[in-house]
Amino acid sequence: MVHGYWRWKVSSDVTWEQRWHPLLRRWVTITSHRGGRPWVGQNAEPENREGVAFDAECYLCPGNVRVNGLQNPDYSSIYCFDNDHPALGKAPPVSEPPHPFYRSMEASGQCRVMCYHPHHSRRLSELEPHEMEQVVLSWAHQTEELTAAGWEQVFIFENNGSVVGVSNPHPHCQIYAFPFAVDSIQREIEAAKAHYEKAKRSLFDEIKEAERLDGRRILLDEHDWTVFVPYFAQFPFEMMLLPHRNMATLAEATDAELKGLAGALKVSLQRLDRVLGQAQSYILSIHQAPSAWLRAEAPGAYSTYVHIQPFLRAPSLQKFLAGIETAAGQFLNDAAPEEHADALRRVVLA
Repeated sequence: MVHGYWRWKVSSDVTWEQRWHPLLRRWVTITSHRGGRPWVGQNAEPENREGVAFDAECYLCPGNVRVNGLQNPDYSSIYCFDNDHPALGKAPPVSEPPHPFYRSMEASGQCRVMCYHPHHSRRLSELEPHEMEQVVLSWAHQTEELTAAGWEQVFIFENNGSVVGVSNPHPHCQIYAFPFAVDSIQREIEAAKAHYEKAKRSLFDEIKEAERLDGRRILLDEHDWTVFVPYFAQFPFEMMLLPHRNMATLAEATDAELKGLAGALKVSLQRLDRVLGQAQSYILSIHQAPSAWLRAEAPGAYSTYVHIQPFLRAPSLQKFLAGIETAAGQFLNDAAPEEHADALRRVVLA
């Protein structure tokens, strides 16, 4: 049983060290000896996966009226629309800061919601292969469209599960278009640029080579994509999906590469949903280069990738971002990435 094997590994082998995160340029503390520590706090109980196909109260289900009075079409596949409660707007108000020392600017941008499927309770991992391909293709199209509209950064993400705090369980992701590069991408861009200038080689190629040579954390390496639990993982069962060919955004991917990503992503999410015996809660994000990089920087030095950050570290146990992570910015991972990769590989998908 995968669950039992994973718990045995945590209690038998200890990895206790700092590992350098080459993309964020900071240390991650691996503390596998703490994985079985006593816990008397809140538990994350398994979510009900036998939900309804249609919820009359859900503002994302086909045919329902949203809060702004608009009615959703009777969609049967992908449905994308501008967010009714956007954090960023095309014409936001302009205000002056209260003191010359402070800076402010209008919260301009564009926010969209993309429904994966009309079925209210369907998880991304449960989509049929052709449905997953439609999702990935839509991500690429949205990236291309919003970049052409003049936005600097297109950031696609999915909050999945109550542990993460998702506002609506209907299968969907969000797409934010910013007039600047968001912080996590800016950090990666700076790291990639510095490494390229020093080594004359892409930082992402270095990561792929290191993972392949080690092999213990590789989950899949085929059809144009490499999937692995990174050596420097900050989260339990964290995954990176990197393309074999470096590309700045998904808009640069070929049809074959997008199809390969769809297959790799489906298998990866299926493993996540089964490794602990309950559906995983996670944040999925698409890291893509900002427009300035596309215009000016060395081609191939940066690469887009899919990042999955799970929030369940064990059955019913949540990974909390508490004092040391939130206040100090120092992440603790209570299991070695090698242990989690091994457990994920042992999941039977048939």
